[in-house]
Amino acid sequence: MNFHQNSRRDPVVRLALLVLMTFIVFIASAQAAQPVRIGVLAFRPKAITLEQWQPLAGVFKQSMPGREFVIEAFTLPEMEKAVAANELDFVLTNSGHYVLLSKRYGLTSPIATLVVDESGKLARSFGGVIFTRAAVTNIDTLSSLRGKTIAIVNTDSLGAYQMQAYELKRAGVRLPLDAKLVVTGLPQDNVVEAVLDGRADVGFVRTGVLEALVREGKLDASRLKVLNPQHPPGFPVQISTHLYPEWPFAALPHVDEHLARHVAASLFMLEADSAAAKAMKIHGFVIPGDYASVAEVLRELRAPPFEQTPLFTLDDVIIQYRWQILASLFAGGLVMFLMLRLMWTKRKLHEEHRLVLRQQQQMRHMAFYDMLTLLPNRRLLHDRLGQALAASNRSKRYAALMFLDLDNFKPLNDTHGHEVGDLLLIEVARRLKACVREVDTVARLGGDEFVVLLSELGPRREESAVQAGIVAEKIRAALSEPYRLTIAHEDKSGETVEHHCSASIGVTLFLDHDGRPEDILKLADAAMYRAKELGRNRIHFSDEKA
Repeated sequence: MNFHQNSRRDPVVRLALLVLMTFIVFIASAQAAQPVRIGVLAFRPKAITLEQWQPLAGVFKQSMPGREFVIEAFTLPEMEKAVAANELDFVLTNSGHYVLLSKRYGLTSPIATLVVDESGKLARSFGGVIFTRAAVTNIDTLSSLRGKTIAIVNTDSLGAYQMQAYELKRAGVRLPLDAKLVVTGLPQDNVVEAVLDGRADVGFVRTGVLEALVREGKLDASRLKVLNPQHPPGFPVQISTHLYPEWPFAALPHVDEHLARHVAASLFMLEADSAAAKAMKIHGFVIPGDYASVAEVLRELRAPPFEQTPLFTLDDVIIQYRWQILASLFAGGLVMFLMLRLMWTKRKLHEEHRLVLRQQQQMRHMAFYDMLTLLPNRRLLHDRLGQALAASNRSKRYAALMFLDLDNFKPLNDTHGHEVGDLLLIEVARRLKACVREVDTVARLGGDEFVVLLSELGPRREESAVQAGIVAEKIRAALSEPYRLTIAHEDKSGETVEHHCSASIGVTLFLDHDGRPEDILKLADAAMYRAKELGRNRIHFSDEKA
């Protein structure tokens, strides 16, 4: 009695077979219900990329009616993240990115290689373009890129950076050490814009980008020139590097072999004259190319996924380079001795130089600043006043000079001594600085005489007089506030003295003055004395025009 006979007679066996078949059908239905997700790298704007490759979903749907296919556009980082999360089933990306994804995430060997339509001609390989503005005359060769500013989308792009960097390295120019890189991000149109508007001297893009921009009316080809031009037989667009296989179409490890075979068959059956191929502006797909040359470029540049430096044991290094190591140790010891001797000598010279300089600075400070209040003295004031005169002549804006003399200062000195008087002068200096702007000057001429220089007032005399008057009134009010001065005694006790002191202020305005700074100072001085004659603690403007 065979198995089938037993199964017919045994209801339990028949039920188990029914459940198993139902489960298989359920799993197959579930897989068919889930859409197949295909990620495409967007080296142009995502919307343009998605519009270009959307017909591919229809190609697969036509050959596999029971499955749904979704085309999605990704940047380089986005696609790597989606592959790492197992969110995609197939990828169509640039050759360098495929090598990286294959090494890191176990992508299968490419099932097909893209054949593109470059200016109406078939191209199953591509390269990089190095270009500059046509008007630039000092950039003609690869070696002339040393020290220049280069615009790139990023350092991960094979056709828009790594191919060019490989060619430059062979010419003796190492990136990014020998040039400044400006990262624009995708799309590659940004690189062209950066070169045209002068933000970069040179730009890197993949082949076909410049021609596409010209066709779209976004670029005048005569504004750019291609460097290191190559002329591979039959290649239809401008190129500056070697040729490498075009984009691969690859499956992720979880994709079943049955689906991968059907997808590959659909790609190979896509005719160049079909509506879908024309819409995608491609000639279709062919048997996968050899991507070993791409891996060589990445390995030479130490680019991901080959960024790790090869490991050598210490014994290997010592055995192979023992004489060089000994010579290096001797030379290194000699250099270290000389460096230490040089550092000691430089430190000694630095100390001596430093002492000659905080001295020169002290002498300069004594020459131009009042040692009590640390305000500019008469000498520095004359210099600042000369600068204000020149600035006023240029800008045609008024400036003002105020001459201040303290009222009731002498009784404080006579009663409590010069030390207390000095404390009051220091406090006066502080209050004056608090009343003016950073661009203005507060100076002490000596004794209880101070000068305030206001620059960059208004273009009209009346307006400037109002501005100067506001500041003068602010100063007069501030100086009229009581002064509380602490006197230190020999027994380390302290005594607080309150003193009331006002100021008489003379003001003169000047514009286009052809005299000396001293003349303006005399006019303000005369106005100050007039303020004292009128009763002190007041402001008086000079009647004479400076």
